[in-house]
Amino acid sequence: SFQNSTEVCEQLQINALSDFLDEFPRQCREFAAAGLGPWSDCRRRYCQSLADLAGNLSHMGQNLHYGDDECRPLVNFNQTLCETSYRDAEAFCECLCPTMGRLQVPTVGGCERKILEFLFLGRRGYELSLKYQLSGYCAGFICEHFTVLGDPNPAYPVEGIPPTCKKLDLPWRLYNCNELFSRKPYDPLPWQTPFPEDSVLECTDGSRHQVDIREVDKWAVCGDHKFRWRCPQDYPFMCRDPYGCLGDHCCRETLGECPAGERISSIMLSLELPEWIGFLPPELVALMVTTTTMDPEQAFLLNLRTTSAGPSMAQQIGDYAWAGSAVLVVIGLTMSCLACYYMGMINAGYMRKVVIGPARLLNAYHADPVTFFASGNLPRNKKREAPLPPMRPAHEIEEERRDNDAISSLANAWDLATLKGMRHLVSKVDDPDPIQARLLKEAIRIATSRGLQARVDLVEDLVQKGEKWLSTLEAEKDLLRAVEDARPDLRWAAQVRLTNPPVLGKPWHATTQSRAAETEVRKAGWRHIEDLRAAVQAAKSQDISESHMKQAEELLAALVARTHELPADRCVLDPDGEGVKLLPKGQHRAVWPITGDAYTFSEGSKVGGEMGMDTSVPKDILGDAATDDARPVCAEWAKSSTCKAGRDCPWRHCKPQAGDSIRECILFDM
Repeated sequence: SFQNSTEVCEQLQINALSDFLDEFPRQCREFAAAGLGPWSDCRRRYCQSLADLAGNLSHMGQNLHYGDDECRPLVNFNQTLCETSYRDAEAFCECLCPTMGRLQVPTVGGCERKILEFLFLGRRGYELSLKYQLSGYCAGFICEHFTVLGDPNPAYPVEGIPPTCKKLDLPWRLYNCNELFSRKPYDPLPWQTPFPEDSVLECTDGSRHQVDIREVDKWAVCGDHKFRWRCPQDYPFMCRDPYGCLGDHCCRETLGECPAGERISSIMLSLELPEWIGFLPPELVALMVTTTTMDPEQAFLLNLRTTSAGPSMAQQIGDYAWAGSAVLVVIGLTMSCLACYYMGMINAGYMRKVVIGPARLLNAYHADPVTFFASGNLPRNKKREAPLPPMRPAHEIEEERRDNDAISSLANAWDLATLKGMRHLVSKVDDPDPIQARLLKEAIRIATSRGLQARVDLVEDLVQKGEKWLSTLEAEKDLLRAVEDARPDLRWAAQVRLTNPPVLGKPWHATTQSRAAETEVRKAGWRHIEDLRAAVQAAKSQDISESHMKQAEELLAALVARTHELPADRCVLDPDGEGVKLLPKGQHRAVWPITGDAYTFSEGSKVGGEMGMDTSVPKDILGDAATDDARPVCAEWAKSSTCKAGRDCPWRHCKPQAGDSIRECILFDM
């Protein structure tokens, strides 16, 4: 046992689950929604994740491994067989992946993740099945999914079910499937152990019933008790056909009485598969079996001497008559071909010398044969006698093919992008770019590199639409990122004091150092506000999601309203007299100390705006200085229009209106 062996095994399992299952549901659903079929990289990623897990569990490439009995089954893995012959990989990627869109699991409870963890690792060993076993609640969702996928004869067939699903022997009867998943310990083959009494049939709901071979109707008792679970001891073999006996699996005395063989566990639920330990699957083994054993009756007949008369001379000659006929036919065909060749050569020589001639043949080669050899009574068409156009070079034909491929790829990428939608393309700031964006960017890059937008109107239109779609995506991502950065500032924006004294009990808030520290904190918060306002301004020029825009504008208004003191160098008076406005990001306001005139300047620039003009910025990009109408009104101000706390008062200084709450101003000295 190695040091931290259990912790290493646990962490490697977490890594393998994250490596594969974080991508699996999203990729499968996106590929299915785009009509691209199963996730193309599913099987390689499935096998690579398990191969990395097995390699990291092995200690320096030796037979020793981490994790004791729990991780021992995970070491037995062959990546080559997985990518070619593992039936569980085929079931995962060719049955479960294409149908992930049909798996209906609520987000509450995390059942989808638990189901995938069990199917990926939990069924690879007894100890792992105990660790990842599903609850009855979560098992119900995957069993409802198996009911749709596995029923061999559904009353209402569902289109789009992959044929692979029908070959997996999925437990499609709902209650039977629930019991398989939720009974402890987990056993995917409970029917292989018959009930330990004769003529007693055990049903899935746990009930047991006496049966008699002379009374067939009694064998149908489990139809009212969720179907058969285990066969009696005297009929120990449960057959594979789910409709073989009275709409249920048959119970037989011998295995030979089952036409389709004994009932087996599903490939997706089995705890042991031969390919996991390096053996070929049963289907491939059956194809490789050969035999040289002779049937006993044939061996006896070969030992008997014949009593029939020998063949006559005519019969012996008749056996070879076909060969003589074939030789004669070949000789006749050969002579005919030689005669035709000889006569053709003579006729061709005569035509070259008398009829055609080299000059006439050369003129005919450069002219239209129909007009050249036409009767002299017909009018001649000089245009048709003109030389044929030159043959197009191979590189020009190849370039045309590439152009057509680029146009087709661009059109397909745009169709996929429109299926995604024209707005609300991302929901969270950490969402990766959708697959449509990657395809559209690549298609636009190829089309523009070949200069197609300048030659083909359709390409120019598609490029403009695609770039607008991509710019909308980037604008939404920038807006969500700015919202994510600015949202935490809501906790402290309304606070009067943002710093604490470095030494308790010593004066701090009235000192110059305190003012400088407070200024730095507020500058950092105001940068978030300016970034958010710049993102909102940029997003207004794009057709982005209304919900994203509303969320950002509400957050911006709340931050500005809660800010205790707006920075003076960012505030200007509205040119139309509508109160205080905020300068855009990068613009500052200053006062010339000699004359007292105000002017604006850009950050990093040495040249200011026109003197005496409070702002030279267009009005449409000025921000609003909103107020938080939800804050209470100061009681002292409402009474006397004055407040002893002044700007340090946390409440509004205004006349109260109907519906406003009033609070006393209480400040504590720190």
